Amino acid sequence: MNQQMNVQVYGGSIARMEGQVFASLYVGQHVENEAEQNAKGIEIMKVSCDEKVYEDMNASKYPFDAVISVRLKKAGGGKMGQHCVGIQVARPARETSKAS
Repeated sequence: MNQQMNVQVYGGSIARMEGQVFASLYVGQHVENEAEQNAKGIEIMKVSCDEKVYEDMNASKYPFDAVISVRLKKAGGGKMGQHCVGIQVARPARETSKAS
């Protein structure tokens, strides 16, 4: 079962080693509560992704808003991680013109 997440994408990386492909997206969010999160500015997080997601990421400008499809995946130590299986550039909201 996939879940949709609205994120801001800052970039991506891919590495090919010994026949395996490791691809990732770097997404960020503004810090809402500095004291609680022990951070300032924008928190950048790495999300593993399919090679196709990396290849489909052809933005003309970074960062950009996107909707990513993620599935849960077992990570190291029995923890739960998220793995991106799809990406769609978010459409900017249309501006409404005001008549004078």
